[in-house]
Amino acid sequence: MELEDLKKYLPSPFIKQKVREQAVKRVRKDMILNGKTEDDISEEDLEYLLADAESSVWNEIKQTSLMGVLALFGLSFF
Repeated sequence: MELEDLKKYLPSPFIKQKVREQAVKRVRKDMILNGKTEDDISEEDLEYLLADAESSVWNEIKQTSLMGVLALFGLSFF
């Protein structure tokens, strides 16, 4: 398979955008809870926080998907 053929299995731009929006919400919430504003944090640090939050969102999606597949087969970790 060529790389172009594999791209059709990757998340669509719509899904990537929704994950990014969720990550932005998380970063803003964390900043509010810590009493910070976007002006208090450098642009590089904001990108790092956003990338970390986005990774967290993807991990939650993967975990939820795995639990759904296990439930479909009648399996459980508990």
